This record gives sequence, structure tokens and C-alpha cells, in this order.
Amino acid sequence: MGAPFVLFILDEMRNKFIKEGKATTAKGLEWGIVINVGPGLTIETIVLHIESITGKNLG
Repeated sequence: MGAPFVLFILDEMRNKFIKEGKATTAKGLEWGIVINVGPGLTIETIVLHIESITGKNLG
């Protein structure tokens, strides 16, 4: 359940920050990375570029 769990957590974070009225879930950061290590030699990596979740300009 590696990748689906990571996406679930990211969605929950996004929903939490929307309820708090924040423009982004990145806490001021522009880039992020998610690494998931699975069984055997399985490694999943996602590079994230943070966008506004409220439609506000971040720049």
C-alpha cells in the first residue's frame, strides 16, 4: 500500500490546509520529495512542485 498511502496523506494534508485557509501545503517551500521503500529492492520516488491550493499567486 505504499503509493496509495502516500497519496492519501498528501490529500489529507491539502484538505487540512484548505480548512485553515492557507494558500499552500508546503510551509513556504517550493519543491518537495517523497521516497517510499517497499519490499525487496522496490523504491518509489516522487518529486513535487508546490502550487497554490486556493488560486492565490504565491510569487
